[in-house]
Amino acid sequence: MFEQDSEDPVRELMQVIRRLAAAGSGQPALFPDDHVSAAELVRDFDQRTLAVRNFDDDRLSPSQIESLTALEKKLSTMSRDGSEFDADIWTDEAVRTSEHWAEVRMLAAAALDLFA
Repeated sequence: MFEQDSEDPVRELMQVIRRLAAAGSGQPALFPDDHVSAAELVRDFDQRTLAVRNFDDDRLSPSQIESLTALEKKLSTMSRDGSEFDADIWTDEAVRTSEHWAEVRMLAAAALDLFA
């Protein structure tokens, strides 16, 4: 879990987005102690995005804000309780193989490019 009083909320957000961009890759097998569930990734992203929007939104360009919004919308759609996706979307297998998680990785990578 992240501290709310982070020195650099944007940097913290970028770390979470990097993890989303890498979700489903071989990385968890290489670093089993660092394995984080899909639900935890989404929760961390939501917390960091909220912190940036509350305190550092003026530091972001319109394209950066747009990329975060696209990622937020995709994750929000996936998170709705069974209305569009079932609980299987949160399994490690789904993170690796689902087209929805592939889109999350693509959106996260696009956001990272804008923040680089």
